[in-house]
Formats: sequence, structure tokens, C-alpha cells
Amino acid sequence: MARLFDRDMFIMLLTIMIGVVIITYFIADIQARSQEKEKYTKEISIIESKNLNFTSRFLSSIGDLDRGRKYITSGNYYFDMALIWYNNALIESNISKMYYYVNSTITYCEDAIVNFNYSMYNFKVASVKFQDTLSYSIEDYFKLVDLYVNLSDSGDRLSSLRLNASYYLKYLAENITIKNGTISFDNNVTDIQDLFNSTLDEYNSEMEIYDELEGKIEKEYNIIGFSEDRTEIILEP
Repeated sequence: MARLFDRDMFIMLLTIMIGVVIITYFIADIQARSQEKEKYTKEISIIESKNLNFTSRFLSSIGDLDRGRKYITSGNYYFDMALIWYNNALIESNISKMYYYVNSTITYCEDAIVNFNYSMYNFKVASVKFQDTLSYSIEDYFKLVDLYVNLSDSGDRLSSLRLNASYYLKYLAENITIKNGTISFDNNVTDIQDLFNSTLDEYNSEMEIYDELEGKIEKEYNIIGFSEDRTEIILEP
């Protein structure tokens, strides 16, 4: 009976030990899975947070870029009008009309200057924000955001060139006069005229760069919207 008792006790103890090992294994496995899930949940949260930061900054940058576009468009309108009035002043023989054209040129130049200053500011802000956006961007969007940085910088240069051209044109208009029935200038404006013409040429060259960048963005990255949670850009297939 003693041997039987010892054997039964041994089997019982062995069973208990095996049970403890199995239970311990399952508990450890559950804890490991829980920690792994917590790790992945945290990583997903970080990724989603990064994506949300990316799209928020991207949208904010686009807003500044659009304001830059708006102001440079308005500035170009005033500049073009100023140039029309200036050219009319150069061929007008009636002194009253000539001064009317001159004053109109100056007024439109001043309006253009205000708008080009605003467009420069917004393009600069957009460029800085797009560069900040790069730090939150996934690799798929690096090239897109970089193109927007270059587009903003190009818009800034366009605004600066037109701003300078507006100052030159205003100076030329302020010096127009009539002597002996002939249009002339109060001062020697040859250097200013050269600067004005070269600035227009530089603007046209920069405009080609700007149009090329804009065309590349539209062709390669046709953005049609954002996901509902604003964590992802939706591109046209």
C-alpha cells in the first residue's frame, strides 16, 4: 500500500507541476501578446499622429501658397495696368492727358507694390512651412513636398522681380515731362530703363520655371482630396 501511495502521490505531483508549467506558459504568452499589442498600438498611434501632423502642415502650407498666388495675380493686374498707362503717357501730346496717364501709372504701381509685398511674404511663409512638413512626411510624399518648396521659392522670386519692376516703372513715370511739345524725362533714366527691361526678362525666365514646377505637380501628383481622418493624401490613380 505504501508503494501504491507513493506512486499515486508522484503522479499527482507530476500532474500538478505539468499543470503549473502549462498555466505559466499561457499566462506568459498572454502577457507577451498584450505587450506586443500595446507596442503595435503605440506605433500605429505614432504613425497616425505623424500623418495627421503631416496633412495639417501640408494644408496650412497650401493655404499660404494660395494666398501668395492670389496676391501676385492682383499685383500683376495692377502692374499691367500701370504699364498700359505709362505707354499711353509716352505717346500723348496733350499735357493734361499726359499727366493723367502719369498719375494713373503711379497709382497702379503703388497698388502693385502693396500686393507684391504680400505675395512675397506668403510665398516665403509657405516655403518655410513646406520644409517643416518634410520632417513629418513619409517617403512617398518627399518629392511632392519638395516640389512645393521649389514652387514657393519660385513664386517668391517672381514677386520680388515684379516688385522691383513696379518701383522702376513708378520712378520712370514720376520723371516724365513735356519739353517743347516733346515727351522727355527730368533726369537721366537710362540706367533705370535698363534695369526695368532686364527685370522683365528675368521675370519671364522665372515664370517658365514656375510653370514647369506647377505642371509637374499637376501631372505627377494630382491631389483630389484627403482621407476622412485627414491622415492621408488621396491622389488620382
